[in-house]
Amino acid sequence: MAMIVTALLVQQFFHDLIDFDRLAKIDDAPVRMESTWDRSGGNNDGFNPAFVRNGVYRIADLKGPGVIRRLYSAKPGGRLRIFLDGAPSPAIDIDCERFFSGKESPFLAPVAGQMGGGFYSFFPIPYAKSARVELAARDGANYGQYYQVTYQTYPEGVEVESLKLPLDTQAAAAWRRVLERWSRPERQHSGELHSAAAVKPGDRWIAAIVEGPGEIRGFTLDIRPRDPALLRSLLLRIAWDGQESPAVLTPLGDFFGNAFDWTPFRTLPMGLDESGFYCNFVMPFARRAEITLINQHPSITASANWTFEQRGIPALTPDTGLFHARWRRQETAGVDLHESNTTGADNYAMLDGTGPGRYIGSTLNVWNRHLIWWGEGDPMIFVDDDRWPPRIHGTGTEEYFNDAWGFHASVSPVSAALLAGLSSPGRCFGPNAVFTFHLADSVPFRQRIRATIEHGTENTLNNEYSSVAYWYARPGAKDFFPSRVELTRSTPAPGAWEKLRSDTIAAWRTELRDQVREIASALDRFPTNAERHPRRVRVLRVVFQMPSELGYDPAVVKRLEDRMHEARRRPLPDRFPVMDAIFRELAGQHDH
Repeated sequence: MAMIVTALLVQQFFHDLIDFDRLAKIDDAPVRMESTWDRSGGNNDGFNPAFVRNGVYRIADLKGPGVIRRLYSAKPGGRLRIFLDGAPSPAIDIDCERFFSGKESPFLAPVAGQMGGGFYSFFPIPYAKSARVELAARDGANYGQYYQVTYQTYPEGVEVESLKLPLDTQAAAAWRRVLERWSRPERQHSGELHSAAAVKPGDRWIAAIVEGPGEIRGFTLDIRPRDPALLRSLLLRIAWDGQESPAVLTPLGDFFGNAFDWTPFRTLPMGLDESGFYCNFVMPFARRAEITLINQHPSITASANWTFEQRGIPALTPDTGLFHARWRRQETAGVDLHESNTTGADNYAMLDGTGPGRYIGSTLNVWNRHLIWWGEGDPMIFVDDDRWPPRIHGTGTEEYFNDAWGFHASVSPVSAALLAGLSSPGRCFGPNAVFTFHLADSVPFRQRIRATIEHGTENTLNNEYSSVAYWYARPGAKDFFPSRVELTRSTPAPGAWEKLRSDTIAAWRTELRDQVREIASALDRFPTNAERHPRRVRVLRVVFQMPSELGYDPAVVKRLEDRMHEARRRPLPDRFPVMDAIFRELAGQHDH
């Protein structure tokens, strides 16, 4: 007798966007990404001319059964057409800007829309056999830039109901539930267990011990005083089933995306409001859960008020993973890969862990010490036996967090830029606190996962990176996170940020002017070419951004910037003489 396979219906894919129980279930259906990343390993990720055939820019050609989980663009353009199952007519045919606007039904905000400078859509597009995503040219050859398509593929024999528009009654009802939930991200639990204490310096407070099998369905935690020093001095520690190494070990602030200051936000998985932090992740366990708060601040007593929701379950099923969240910090070392990173070996690693499991997101905190934009680095997620390239290769740091063109103080239901550096000049200097969570687009793995990101363009920047990775894994899984003492976690207090920026600008003033003079003096022997162009562009960007602070005449620099902007319309080799002339004129200026 043949096995009957239950079809995956459209409304089930909608439900995945709000189903936190699903995250703890480990499956084999791989998640991958097609994007316009530079196949040479460089930073030219915006547009890939090799994707254009007969006036059509083909972003993805996917074989099913499967589902598109996320579409993204930093600059939508052209007319978006998505063909399913080999049909001659597209299932979706709409101007790309309108698709991402959040105003066109059913692709409605906040499941689709804009965060900062980026445009995203998590509207699921399931297909039984195939999906082809392409853009037809409009306004000349305007196809847009920086595209990403995240999709999940199911084993042969799994039946998937393909998307049909307009939605039928059941699918439309399921979609309304998703839109309602995403429109009001908030704490989702009532709280059955209450615990409160004054946690003195050096104290380890066991806030709850829960016997299993069971689940922590979520919790809230209010900390007073709201002193920024406590964000990294308080440690959240959660151990499951008597394991010696905790599954959760992270500074409290970092766990909630707040490494530097108390910045309120609301997302579906977690948030911070006037009542404190909340976390909606489901955390199953087999025998015992032990939740501890550790105060490593030398002098501040923390008043903690904790509320948990828990329930018993019959048993932990074989496909259930345990919740993990671990923090790390690294002083990244810049390397010269000659504009080509084709291994990812030098990337900053947010997670390196074994499975089976499911990766569900990361926070990233960068104390940027440079006066240039630090986030050109691409995210790369290597899964199981991936070598090169990884199955998920993005187009830039901010794009991974659904933003674009730098970070902007903004929040979506699944991602945020809570702090986007200090204001201009040097607008990306100092505290940058961002995060993203993968709900429907979470990444399952069987043996190993390495979630990494470049630090600067092809790992060129020395900088301070820290992060929290979140994932589920079966009991016995391992990770690469060492413990860190409190002193190595502390960061500058908010009151010191402006002075640090001023001191940094003063320090860079001499360095950057020397770089300008050095380049100008070498032009006769080493004129700008394709190899030297990227470094020289980075120098000019800083000069254009803050001429007065660097001792240049702002009017002169504005004229030079306009000249460089005009040259960008020409082919790359024609820009080189213009750049050389700009460096010569800058080198001839005297300090005011």
